[in-house]
Amino acid sequence: MIELLEHTSSSYGPRTWHNAAQGVTLAVAVDFSTAGEKLTTKASAKNGIIHMDAKGGDDASIEAARQLYKMLRDTDCRVVNIAGNGIYTFAKNGYDQGLVNQIVWNILSIVHLHYPLDKVVSGGQTGADIAGLIVAEKLGIPSSGMWPKGYKMRFENGVDVCHTKEQVRQILQQHL
Repeated sequence: MIELLEHTSSSYGPRTWHNAAQGVTLAVAVDFSTAGEKLTTKASAKNGIIHMDAKGGDDASIEAARQLYKMLRDTDCRVVNIAGNGIYTFAKNGYDQGLVNQIVWNILSIVHLHYPLDKVVSGGQTGADIAGLIVAEKLGIPSSGMWPKGYKMRFENGVDVCHTKEQVRQILQQHL
């Protein structure tokens, strides 16, 4: 079951720092120049970060899995923070949530097979974050998402919308 957590701040930054402190970060994106990706890179510097360019296809997924496996093993860490672009950025580049889920599956399923993970964390946003939670659930890995206060999420239209915990569960259920 996915643990749904609500940060005390309604801003995106604090939950980014919270999640990056949990373990090694895998950032899956098509645009690493966004403010969110720059903050994720900064927040993840201490525990390590793997950048996976989703435009790189299967070769990039395989390489990201190799790098993630090596970083986890070398640091004796079994927690992965899944971060990356939201669906509003992915959608501008022709990606839907299902495709983002598949990209994250292609990486985490390989890593988990060879180096079993204890937990997956994410910022609970559409796109890469939700993909991490969905894939963790499918692989039987405990997971938690940390949303900004009000379980705020941003969808394809780029508008922030607050939800109840139950609404977030329903959104996640649509992708399982």
